[in-house]
Amino acid sequence: MVRDLPGSGTGMGEGVVPRVSLPRLSVVHMQRRGTVLAVLVAVAILLELAAGAGLAYVAGWSEVRAVLDDFHGMWLIAPTGGLLVSLLGYHYAYRGIFRVQGGPTLPRRQMRAVVAAGFGGFLAHGGGALDKYALQAAGADEGEAKARVAALGGLEHGVLAIGGCAAAIAELVSGRAQPPMDFTVPWAVLPIPGFLIAFWAAERYRDRFRGRVGWRGGLGTFLDSIRMIRVLFAHPLRWGWAVCGMAVFWAADAFAAWAGLAAFGYRMNAATLFVGFATGMVFTRRTGPLAGAGILALVLPVTIWVSGAPFAVAVVGIFAYRVLALLLPMPVSLAALPALRAMGRRPESRAAEAAESTKEPALQQPGR
Repeated sequence: MVRDLPGSGTGMGEGVVPRVSLPRLSVVHMQRRGTVLAVLVAVAILLELAAGAGLAYVAGWSEVRAVLDDFHGMWLIAPTGGLLVSLLGYHYAYRGIFRVQGGPTLPRRQMRAVVAAGFGGFLAHGGGALDKYALQAAGADEGEAKARVAALGGLEHGVLAIGGCAAAIAELVSGRAQPPMDFTVPWAVLPIPGFLIAFWAAERYRDRFRGRVGWRGGLGTFLDSIRMIRVLFAHPLRWGWAVCGMAVFWAADAFAAWAGLAAFGYRMNAATLFVGFATGMVFTRRTGPLAGAGILALVLPVTIWVSGAPFAVAVVGIFAYRVLALLLPMPVSLAALPALRAMGRRPESRAAEAAESTKEPALQQPGR
């Protein structure tokens, strides 16, 4: 399929050097080495600790101590496994956004590096800068890269919304008092009409705003991203693996949060937990600064507590989940740094290096 995005060219195969002008990489984590990376890791951990300590103080130290006394260490194997399954689902979803509508391709090693960095979130630095960088390295122009980055964020939150919708309907049918109606009713009512309206608007208006400048151009990019998501849902035989991958990502991530609570003696109803989980997931690790360190650790325990979990258990269990979600992907993300940095080497710089290497022997000859 030929891309129908503005300024799009033909998709590039593996091993082909992209002739694009890459932006200066703004992801400071990738530009720095050693000490600076260690400081950023320490800051992220300190933010998580500060969030956990603050909520523990609100819950009461005696309540938190009682929860810690009920710790079952074997349960922490479950969130570890859940996060590994989540990574696999994320890989397929990410590939789908790259490939839908004739999108560009990256060599497998680089694709794995970008997926690992986006999944862990620590190197992504929020805002999709790394994803845009990777797309342009693969051969996409700036407009297409922006649209695909927006589509990735839309797919993340869209599939989460579908899960929240199903969980909320299950809760309303069951007649349980928690989560409260102001949690369940919006999730049950809004996502499906929202999807339909967005898909209709993208088909009807995207050509009108394509290629414009200012806010009209931004709206055109947004509508192009909605169109990509529509194509994924409208062709399940061809692209269902990408949508299912994102569903696996969220289901496994929510399971990891559930297992964090179970490690401290509380086994929450799955649908009830997912309503609270979806409500508190204000952004993903990929789009939040420092993988959402500190912020998600503050918000998720509160929304899961409102959904019915004891507050002290929610604080401790979600803290355990968040620490694992932050630290487990980090070694893989850091190991991917060389591949990520290599993506930004321009053809001109490589040619200059080659020219310098041919000149060096001549400079060393006597009498020259």
